[in-house]
Amino acid sequence: MKQRSLIALPALAVILAACSDGSDNRGPDPIDLATPNADRCEILDAVNCMFPWPSAAFTVADDGMPTGLRVNMHVDSMPVNKAGVAIDPAEWNRNDGFSPSQMIVTQVPGLDLEQTGVPPITDLSASQNLDSPVLVIRASTGEPHLIFAELDVNTSDPAEQTFLIRPMAQFERGERYIVALRNLKDASGATLEAPEVFRAFRDAQPTTNADIEARRPAMETLFTELQAAGIERDSLYLAWDFNIASVENITGRMLHIRDEAFASLGAAAPAFTVDEVIDFAPCGDTCGDGENEHIARRIHGSFDVPNFLNIEGGPAGAVFNYESPDDGLPDRLNGDDVFVAEYVCSVPRSVAEDFDLAPKVQARPSLYGHGLLGSRGEAERGTGANVAIMSNDHQMMFCATDWYGFAGGDIGSAIEALQDVTQVPKLYDRTQQGFLAMMYLARLLKHDDGLRSNAAFRAGDVPVFDNSNVYYDGNSQGGILGGALMGVIQDVTRGVLGVPGMNYSLLLRRSIDFDTYALILSGEVTGEDGGGYPSIKDQTFILSMMQMLWDRAEASGYAYHIQDNPLPNTPAHAVMLHVAYGDHQVSMWAAEMMARAIGANLRVPALEPGRHPDSNPFVDLEPLPAGDAPGSVLVYWDDGPLGGGAGDGGTAPPPITNLPPFEPDFGEDPHSLPRKDSNAQQQKSFFLLPEGEGKFVDVCDASLPCATDGYMPGAAP
Repeated sequence: MKQRSLIALPALAVILAACSDGSDNRGPDPIDLATPNADRCEILDAVNCMFPWPSAAFTVADDGMPTGLRVNMHVDSMPVNKAGVAIDPAEWNRNDGFSPSQMIVTQVPGLDLEQTGVPPITDLSASQNLDSPVLVIRASTGEPHLIFAELDVNTSDPAEQTFLIRPMAQFERGERYIVALRNLKDASGATLEAPEVFRAFRDAQPTTNADIEARRPAMETLFTELQAAGIERDSLYLAWDFNIASVENITGRMLHIRDEAFASLGAAAPAFTVDEVIDFAPCGDTCGDGENEHIARRIHGSFDVPNFLNIEGGPAGAVFNYESPDDGLPDRLNGDDVFVAEYVCSVPRSVAEDFDLAPKVQARPSLYGHGLLGSRGEAERGTGANVAIMSNDHQMMFCATDWYGFAGGDIGSAIEALQDVTQVPKLYDRTQQGFLAMMYLARLLKHDDGLRSNAAFRAGDVPVFDNSNVYYDGNSQGGILGGALMGVIQDVTRGVLGVPGMNYSLLLRRSIDFDTYALILSGEVTGEDGGGYPSIKDQTFILSMMQMLWDRAEASGYAYHIQDNPLPNTPAHAVMLHVAYGDHQVSMWAAEMMARAIGANLRVPALEPGRHPDSNPFVDLEPLPAGDAPGSVLVYWDDGPLGGGAGDGGTAPPPITNLPPFEPDFGEDPHSLPRKDSNAQQQKSFFLLPEGEGKFVDVCDASLPCATDGYMPGAAP
């Protein structure tokens, strides 16, 4: 070692001499670059404080968080509504990373998608090619993530139009990702010049800006990681990184209130009432008041649920009660306050008609999840309603409560939140309280001292339902929120998610249901002094930002845990997804994303060749294996192309842009068709059976797709 040091001394002398011989070997001179508000903005974008989004620039180290990071956004950087109120990011700053479904947002002036060759929604596999101009790399492995990219077509104003990158499989919780944009082109095919601050990093150009230089080591690490993945730094237009929130941070509140509530319950059943019992007379195809073709008895009542919201009784507009802010978990209000939830159950005629006699057969009990901002009343519609027909044909007793937090009673809170996004926890916190209500209703169905102990649920003093197993069936919002419930519920292990999807930031602008709410978000219907956000760019950022909190209260936060990654003290579940091809309300692409998160298999053939708008459909969706299939499965139901079904029905392929498929251009909305189809109902019935019996049964022609509304796959229009 001494000898090696001695040999090095002459070389060192030469280097020192060269540095002092008057020649200029210092490299380029530092340049002046301004980065206003660098303490609260992402400095890579000189125009948009919060772009590119999400970014590690909006996190700080925090050893008290599971990821070691905490989101750190400043109120002065947030969008301001028409009333002059900025979004308060305090609740977002409780997160230890970004959403597993996070929509990535930035602006690329002059970008042409076709000339650049960005990976489109119609060929997700293109995003897994390391030659792609748009890549999202998992930093720990160098693997490209499944994504697609698009321009927001809700505006044509270049100043307002954003460039969106959407994951179509969830980002791994707790992981770090790097976004790499390279060789981007304009409409003429010319390569776009990178933003100047990023050029300074990429080209190793020193600056006089302390904020830029402080970030340079992190950017050099990023370039090294990209180089290891085969991505050359000189090809880059922009690159940045971000971290995903932990499982604990996303699910911790829900698991806490569940476990606290059931611990307080112990071995007992929840307290409940039976408030009204309605016995219906039989009837034919046309039923009048007091008659019902399918249902013999309907029971209304209420039950008590521990209240974890900050207002007694947990009404709409309440948020979680945090009496112990140090642990960041909700506390039961006053230690004993209750949230009174209402329920409705329906006993079908196939189970009992004369309640003085023993039931013909004991029903299978199932929770029912209603649709968008609806109510439990969806489960008690009369003759011709799909729930009543399913109940009677398959001897099932459906019981429903509201999706509190996202029910009719919460519409006012939804409107308020769209005008002032600071208020969105009023929806998400109460929705988690609503999940707890669903779980308490399941316990009432499961427990011997629950509903079956009451005379209203007995015929000839025999319970009308078998409480050995409880199931779940829900549609639309009931499929979306059901995807969250099935990740946390303990008394239900099998369920059907009808026309489901995730995440809301993906599906909202692709849904006809959002049309009215978009007017509120934009402020078009709120008056001069009302709330709302007129900027399309702000709206896009807000929809992505909201997902970070929405994960706590929708399938995006929990679908990953349904089957293969169960949460603590939670059984594994199996679900069947019934998807309507070309659905106008819940995008079928959002359903495919949910299936990937769950690990569900795909029933094949899913669709006729060429029917799916994707040139390479169903990427990373494994076909259903042969033989018994007790696990989760996705089944497409198709009512055929325009003019190809019965009558003048049929559905066109949905837009590949982030716009909804409005009628009549895209045909009829098939959203409600699977749940009405007798074959689909039979398939649900086979699936909703006890462990060891319940499984997917192919009720369709095994060589053809499943069809609805009289469509005959393979037949000429």
